[in-house]
Amino acid sequence: MRIAVILTLLLGMRVTAAPPEKVQPEPFPATGNHEAWALLPRENPPLPPWAKVLVNPLPRTTAKMLELDYFHRQTNPLGAELSSLLRWTAADALRSPFGKATAEADLRRAGVPARVLSKLGESDALAPEFRVAVAFARKLTLQGHAITDEEFAELLKLYGPEKVTAIVHTVAYANFQNRLVLGLGATGDSVPPVDAKFAPEKLAKVPTPVRPSWDDLKSVKAGGLSVRVDWGKADADALNVSLDKQKERKLRMPLPSPSRIKELPTREREQAERVVWTAVSSGYQPEMPRYWFAALYAFYEEAKVDRVFTNSVFWVVTRTNDCFY
Repeated sequence: MRIAVILTLLLGMRVTAAPPEKVQPEPFPATGNHEAWALLPRENPPLPPWAKVLVNPLPRTTAKMLELDYFHRQTNPLGAELSSLLRWTAADALRSPFGKATAEADLRRAGVPARVLSKLGESDALAPEFRVAVAFARKLTLQGHAITDEEFAELLKLYGPEKVTAIVHTVAYANFQNRLVLGLGATGDSVPPVDAKFAPEKLAKVPTPVRPSWDDLKSVKAGGLSVRVDWGKADADALNVSLDKQKERKLRMPLPSPSRIKELPTREREQAERVVWTAVSSGYQPEMPRYWFAALYAFYEEAKVDRVFTNSVFWVVTRTNDCFY
């Protein structure tokens, strides 16, 4: 009976809305995030000279190259000391003052004593475990085609496939960066690695200079030296013979386990399944080619270069270096 009475009373009650709460004003006004930063003095990190040259014509590429540079200088899987020694060696071989100064600065930050820094070009001053890697880096820079199976086997025995892959990528990056600096004529002091990440969605909105179409450039008449590459049937036949010999060679580097390739993202996995050097790179050190390709793809998209032109330049470089690839 009591329950029935209670229900009757509840159902018969008139429901009224509660009065709205008064919104209390903020005791102090808040400033927007962007406006707040505009009022705060801060010092942007110094940029390396090559970035200052590239940022106007290729801002998106410059952003990805700064990330690539930070990776190699700050989080290289070889560690700060060995990776900096390899970069110094490549810069010394290419006679790049900026590259040497940058590597020396990174070695100082890694705690390498001044007495060692003063004798970087002398192999006897290095720790025994570094001598083989440094000798390999110098020869890879100047005469990569002349590296013997025995020399590579010694490096592989000492470091193993993961670190050897990282050594090759580090030397390749040092060659790329120093040749870029020398080609641009960029001069300036070395600076610490720039710790900056650029959000892809924001980077995609960065405006880039309007470039003339390649069809217009092809019709331009210019004076000066003009060189036509002499490519005849005899040269093509010799190239095919060299390629056949290369295909018959045994691999110097053991291929990574298929399970490593299977774990890669789709795009990387498909490329690794087609190209042997990508399989080795992505299988043993996936972050290293990942940063490199991010910069490369940014350049292709932003520069809008003609693929025939880029492949022709690639051919000139590989032929000059006696690289079968």
